[in-house]
Amino acid sequence: MKDKSLAVIIVAGGTGSRMGSDVPKQFLEIDGKEIIEYTIDAFVESGIADKIYVVCHEDYISHMESIIKNSSLTVPFEIVKGGNNRQMSVFNGLKNAQEYKYVMIHDAVRCCITKEEIKNLYGELLKNGSCALGVKVKDTIKVVNSADEIVETPDRRYLVQIQTPQAFETKEITKAHENALESGIDATDDCGLLESMGQRINVVYGSYNNIKITTPEDMLIAKEILKRQ
Repeated sequence: MKDKSLAVIIVAGGTGSRMGSDVPKQFLEIDGKEIIEYTIDAFVESGIADKIYVVCHEDYISHMESIIKNSSLTVPFEIVKGGNNRQMSVFNGLKNAQEYKYVMIHDAVRCCITKEEIKNLYGELLKNGSCALGVKVKDTIKVVNSADEIVETPDRRYLVQIQTPQAFETKEITKAHENALESGIDATDDCGLLESMGQRINVVYGSYNNIKITTPEDMLIAKEILKRQ
């Protein structure tokens, strides 16, 4: 294991139900190129990945293989079968990445990520440990109860919208996943699993352009962002 070796896990196991498409959103095209291809390209161009793992649904492994076959990737690549939810898919990827000291975990549908943001996150990882990209919340956020009544207004100075990639020491985040599996913890992101163990995670401020494609409207926004980039 090299002191600074890095594996990248790209999570592409979703079926895209909210997109209303027969094809998972990571395989939809923007200007003739599939969303996941933009994502992979950003990590390859960053020059910091020693290996890239793509975790995808078993029904789309052959399609993912064809994407790789037709590309000119300069980074070793492996496709991993996904689990029954995002958390298990990431865990499957981690089990294959144990020979690497560090790992970055990224959602395939955040295709507007830039190589500069990836390198900034990697620098923070080497310097201060676990970290994630994020942006300051612009809007006022309200907490509501089960009746949709406002019960609290958090101070937005201390609110951050967390994105991916999220970066960790491989052994540390693997331990957090194992703990979650044993304890029945279900988190919406990987930082949440470390938080449940009392671990500190730093925020690296990124860009509002690093959107997660979820709805058809997001496709239009991503197309414009990618065009400018």
